[in-house]
Amino acid sequence: MQDIQDPTFYQKRQALAAFLHVDPGILRESKGTLYSFRAFFNGNDEAYLVLNDVEATRAAEHAVSEKLWLICLETLFAYFDIDAYPSDVLGKMKTQEIRRLNDELKALIYNTTGMDQLKKKMLSYGNRKNLLADYDQAEHFQDGYYIYRLY
Repeated sequence: MQDIQDPTFYQKRQALAAFLHVDPGILRESKGTLYSFRAFFNGNDEAYLVLNDVEATRAAEHAVSEKLWLICLETLFAYFDIDAYPSDVLGKMKTQEIRRLNDELKALIYNTTGMDQLKKKMLSYGNRKNLLADYDQAEHFQDGYYIYRLY
């Protein structure tokens, strides 16, 4: 059982269970990773990242480069006061098309200011919660861990 082999995983599970007021045994770990970290599932319709401060910053830095398409659309819509949401594109474009667009945006940024400067600037404005908590853009703190709801 991974809980016994990985005390950090056990502590994260306990923190999330306390935050959700549920039994830790019902929380499941994801098989894959998001921004290099495993998520937790509470039932079939809730997923969470539970990270310490350093991990949360690392995950958010990784998220910047993975969400360039979203950041660009949000910024563009806000700048021109357009009443639309970047998520509207999800039903109209294939995931592969969005990934290709994101890769092109990465190339533009790498060849201008560089990704590190963008990551540093975005996080300096406190955008960690916006990058990691897709569900509610909220950062919760419980027992030494930051909790981000994914969906």
